[in-house]
Amino acid sequence: MKPVCRAGMVIGLAIAFAAAAISSGKTAETVRIGLMVPLTGPAVQAGVEVQALATLFGDVINTSGHEVKLPFWDSEGLPNLGNAKVEFVVGDLSTPDIAMLEAERLITEEGVIGLAGNFSSASTKTAMVMAEKYGVIVLSEGTSESLPEEGYTYYGRSYPGDNIFVRDTFEFMKWLNERENAGIGRVALVCEDSEFGANIRKVEQRIAKEYGFEIVEDIYYSATASNVTSEVLRLKSADADAVVMSSYIADSLLFMTTFKEQNYFPRMLFGQRGGFASSDFMRNLRRDADYVMSTARWNTDFKSAVSRDMARVYQEKYSGGIELIGDVLASAWDAYLIAVIANQAGSTGADEMRAAMLQGIKVNPDEDPTGLPGYKYGENGQNEFTVAIVIQMKDNQYHTVYPESVASFKPIYPAPNWSDRK
Repeated sequence: MKPVCRAGMVIGLAIAFAAAAISSGKTAETVRIGLMVPLTGPAVQAGVEVQALATLFGDVINTSGHEVKLPFWDSEGLPNLGNAKVEFVVGDLSTPDIAMLEAERLITEEGVIGLAGNFSSASTKTAMVMAEKYGVIVLSEGTSESLPEEGYTYYGRSYPGDNIFVRDTFEFMKWLNERENAGIGRVALVCEDSEFGANIRKVEQRIAKEYGFEIVEDIYYSATASNVTSEVLRLKSADADAVVMSSYIADSLLFMTTFKEQNYFPRMLFGQRGGFASSDFMRNLRRDADYVMSTARWNTDFKSAVSRDMARVYQEKYSGGIELIGDVLASAWDAYLIAVIANQAGSTGADEMRAAMLQGIKVNPDEDPTGLPGYKYGENGQNEFTVAIVIQMKDNQYHTVYPESVASFKPIYPAPNWSDRK
């Protein structure tokens, strides 16, 4: 089944995809992997895109000679597991409470060997209750610093946590100051008040001071706010060199609309992923998204052949024309990695899979689209070979601007205000 993403079809498509996955029974020749995505709420579109990419990944694993040369592309199934086919079974994580119930259902009723998907930090913690109870691997990209400190046995994170993302944010500003004499010194922080924003805020406060940046404004707001005019006026008055934000999609769009209404655009507007790194952000704003920056896990301008092929085939054949973004790749790639881990372990048992994770997962670099230098998960679950990038939006595209070794675009700073744009 290849979902086509169209406006007005999102919720129905997601539910249909889930029903199709659940209705097909498990056989001895099938390895089932839980793909947890939001089926309702403002992030449902991201879930649809993850499902579309997982469909591509399933086709690569289960058929031989696929044009996208990812792991197992030249075999039919997982070689070390008797060529078992892979099935991604969808579960709902629209809220943390739902995520816990769905994790239990996928484990006890659907027989999945692992869980991956659009996890937030909060939904990771609730799903881990069931994963630890039943002994099932979870790969989650929830970024909270606290996740690796929880003492989980079956937890893994392939990409960075907030500490690395935020450090790279200020490393980038430092680099701009040294390379371009940018003169960035005054920083304003803007964070929504759920676990996502609250955790990032603490890290930003600490690391900004460590790097010698002056915090001239520190705004903490409700993610459900319907009006942020007062917050924007505070930012306008503070006149910071850089505004660093942690927001979901609805509130990031609300801030952007209010910025334009007030004819204020920061010299640097820097998002910490979330809404700023979602497909809906650029799709709704188009050229109004120009000059916004964000940390990211991956970008379509990566130079490897497998990365380019994957992004092209996804957009042409699986997503209905939607461009692949880094957070979607990371969520679906974790599900792919669970298949890689089981194959390397030669077992679908959680303890054997965890042992393989600790030893290090071998992925041929020519078959790895992520740009990560490797996969070796520490006792705390964090991949020791993890990196982040910085992207900037311009002309309806995401451009990698940092680090310099992978950059395809020279960062634009300072950004022009709305009234100064052509």
